[in-house]
Amino acid sequence: MNATTLEALDTFGKRLKYAMKLRGASQAELAGVIGLKQQAVFLLCKEKSKGTKHAFAIARYLRADPEWLILGSGRPPGGIDSETGQSQDDLFAYGLLTSQERELLAHFRGLTKAQRDEEALKVEKMARLNKEMVAELSKMLK
Repeated sequence: MNATTLEALDTFGKRLKYAMKLRGASQAELAGVIGLKQQAVFLLCKEKSKGTKHAFAIARYLRADPEWLILGSGRPPGGIDSETGQSQDDLFAYGLLTSQERELLAHFRGLTKAQRDEEALKVEKMARLNKEMVAELSKMLK
């Protein structure tokens, strides 16, 4: 979406509809996650909607900057952080990681491509073996 189009998102309702479209979220899906009725989300998507007390929960679910969703300032969904060069989605996802996951990610990023490929194969093999063990145990317990 270019700057001119982003400027057209001058209401909460328009920004909400844009963020929902970007994430592929339906009104019914968003309503269910946030604990609203679908009709309430429909009304929030109206052009004249001023917002809602659920805006932060909606922004979190849609992975949108709450400031952008509520006020129209801040970084729009999918925007790039000028300091890090990372997309907002990358930064959001990183924030959801545990400290152990961040440590593993930092270690993984320090490896060469060949080392990363080798480690990825090991992890895939462990996941496959784990899945097989769970399936076998499930059979035994029946």
